Amino acid sequence: MTEKSQHRMRGRFGGQAGAAAVEFALCLIPLLLIVAAIVDYGELWYMQSVIATASREGARYGTRYQTNPQTGQRVAPINLNPTIETWVTSNYSGLLPANANLTVTPGGSGYSTGTTGAAVSVAVAAQKHYFILNNLMPGLTNPQPLNSTTIMTCE
Repeated sequence: MTEKSQHRMRGRFGGQAGAAAVEFALCLIPLLLIVAAIVDYGELWYMQSVIATASREGARYGTRYQTNPQTGQRVAPINLNPTIETWVTSNYSGLLPANANLTVTPGGSGYSTGTTGAAVSVAVAAQKHYFILNNLMPGLTNPQPLNSTTIMTCE
């Protein structure tokens, strides 16, 4: 290739040297926003799953029967040790959000009545604060409440 043809080629394509970098930068911003939204909503889905599982397992713990070691008969857990609140918070301590609230009814002390047919309700509530989307979308400035209530009966 002669010097004259090289100069002609450089003149035709010289203005497109940074076009790929500009196109990449323009595509990268929406792509990062989509990835951030996926991460935020993924955590929302995960938190809701953990809250529902904690509520369900707490109610199951409150309604299960235990065997009396002296008589061998099955007895209802009137005085659970630990209480339902303590059991749920200790088993889900690393999974539940720090702002989670746990409510057990009947009985504010976290014990089930143990009576056959009596209902035990375990409610777990928390708030989801978005990491990135909070600052980008005006409707997400308030935390989103997450709730799960499980009601089971003692058999």
